[in-house]
Amino acid sequence: MDAQEVTVLLAQCQGGDKHAWDALVEAYWQRLYGFAWQSTKNPELAHDLVQETFLRVVQKLERYDHRNKFDAWLFRILVNLIRDHSRARVRRPIRSTVIDNVTGAEITDDMAARTGPPSDPVHHQEDVQRLYEALEQLPDMDRQVLLLRHYGEMPFKDIAKTLNCPLGTVLARAHRALEKLRVFMEVDHETA
Repeated sequence: MDAQEVTVLLAQCQGGDKHAWDALVEAYWQRLYGFAWQSTKNPELAHDLVQETFLRVVQKLERYDHRNKFDAWLFRILVNLIRDHSRARVRRPIRSTVIDNVTGAEITDDMAARTGPPSDPVHHQEDVQRLYEALEQLPDMDRQVLLLRHYGEMPFKDIAKTLNCPLGTVLARAHRALEKLRVFMEVDHETA
């Protein structure tokens, strides 16, 4: 979707057009979800974070500066929500409690639930899994740069705005992250 189409859609959204909201969500949902899923490795959490992102857009749309790129603003909201969630999770680990119906005993799991990737074609599954594992080995900021580039389909200049850091830093992180991924994938392939 080009900048002019986004501007028109946003104006319609500000006017209360429900069809424009649907079009806006449809245009960005998959990219946001892909980024959130890769960042959290939890499909339900990713879904919730994307919904929260759109809720924030609704709440803040009147203050949105149309001179800025909407994509960068949208992904900045999502990145901040993911960071907030990660910080809260460190301070307060996820606990799940189940009560046994027979004995009435409480069983508590202090480990956060993590789910695997969505099902992939069988012939690519091993490579995809190795890539996910390699991505997990990257520092958070390096991984975010790659995910914004891939899922956000963002130019590096917009990634710099989204992450609030200099363009040179973003370019260096992308280069370093891709080099590390290449090494991780080669090492993993040689040991497989």
